Amino acid sequence: MSDETPGPDEAEDAKALVAQVFSDSAATYDQVVDFFAPFGRALVAGAEIPDGAQVLDVASGRGACLYPALEAVGRDGFVTGVDLAPGMVDALAADLAARGIDNAAVRVGDAEALDLPDASVDAVLGGFMIFFCPNPDQVLAEFHRVLRPGGVVALTIFDGDTPSAFLRQVGQEIFGGQQEPRASEAFDRAEVLDPALERAGFDAPEAFDVHEEIRFECAEQMERWHRSHFARLLLDVLDEQQLGIYRHRMTEHLEAFRVGDAFVLPQRARVTVARKLA
Repeated sequence: MSDETPGPDEAEDAKALVAQVFSDSAATYDQVVDFFAPFGRALVAGAEIPDGAQVLDVASGRGACLYPALEAVGRDGFVTGVDLAPGMVDALAADLAARGIDNAAVRVGDAEALDLPDASVDAVLGGFMIFFCPNPDQVLAEFHRVLRPGGVVALTIFDGDTPSAFLRQVGQEIFGGQQEPRASEAFDRAEVLDPALERAGFDAPEAFDVHEEIRFECAEQMERWHRSHFARLLLDVLDEQQLGIYRHRMTEHLEAFRVGDAFVLPQRARVTVARKLA
């Protein structure tokens, strides 16, 4: 268990902030560049979900994991998506309806208190979400509760290669000092997540790295991408002078990744898979 689990009021404030920022980002989330979808496909492949399975996709966003999970379960399976952000739920529900998909549903839900019966799903998926939760240990306990014996949990983390490192440096330059990381951010490291899974009642996790290349045509596209996810939390508070600093640093940052007329940034993630002990 984390030594710095936030109190109830602090935890609720953190959840409200996450819900608001991602709701505000829903219209453009994962629409500017193809960032989360490739990692979602790798996550589902690593989970080895059988045809006809019942799957829970937690922090479903715009469907980076949900859509490949639907392909895995086939017509006889079902995928339930939950997300803390109502805006994300509305956007994904509209997407599902537009595609005529009837073996998936999405609703607002809290990973720390899942509205599902015990032992009711075959697989739980969580793409880049565990380190946003105020109490990750409670989240893993909930995953264990809703899984059937032998069911699989599959999670992605950045494990040290977070794409927000550049923005943290910009924030420190503009505001001074160094922001204390949230306690839950420790779960973005394999050395923390793996033993936590075993404490929650899962077998020894297996893991593999996924390497992708993210292409940006220009700095303006990267700024739109930053505004399409949690990074907007920084950009929304910058004044024009501070935005100028951010844009200058971003231009310098991108030059290291120039390929012809574009910029290609490597990104690594870690897929972690574990099974509920029978």
